[in-house]
Amino acid sequence: MDLKECMNSRRSIRSYTDEVLPDDVINELLVLGTKAATGSNVQPWGFVVIKDKAAIDVMSEEIKKEIHDNLEEYPYFKQYESWLTNPKFHVFNRANCIMAIYGDTSSKWYDKDCTLAAANIMLAAHDMGIGTCWIGFAERYCSTPEFKQRYNVPGKFNLVCTLSMGYTKMQMSPPERKVPKVFYNK
Repeated sequence: MDLKECMNSRRSIRSYTDEVLPDDVINELLVLGTKAATGSNVQPWGFVVIKDKAAIDVMSEEIKKEIHDNLEEYPYFKQYESWLTNPKFHVFNRANCIMAIYGDTSSKWYDKDCTLAAANIMLAAHDMGIGTCWIGFAERYCSTPEFKQRYNVPGKFNLVCTLSMGYTKMQMSPPERKVPKVFYNK
């Protein structure tokens, strides 16, 4: 598909097949992600890829419990309270792969650079028939010292994005968006 078609049709996907993403496909996505623009060419990104379905399932339950038990700390998740107690709800959409993108905080622009890398990955994945979804629920969990130590993330790297990933189970219609707000154009 051409670039415009890819951009116009990409959606956040929350339903994946059981087919495992091959290592060469994940590596290609990582390389394409690192083609993103980067402030002062610092390239501050680092990645954690987890393909252990059992570990992903445990993480989902731990995240649900943590957020539910501490909703006062997460007022933006209050609207999802019923999801957090629903045994059918899976934080990572039952994906068999998640990717966490971290940025080296020694770069002033690490969060922007890593967000651009995430966008590249999401568009490239869509072009390959792979769905992705940015998972806000995982933000705190994947930022803990315990998680970072378990997955060899250096202390000076902060989480920017966690994606669930997998082959798309069904085609979705293109997203509808509001007309852009333009404040000045002369």
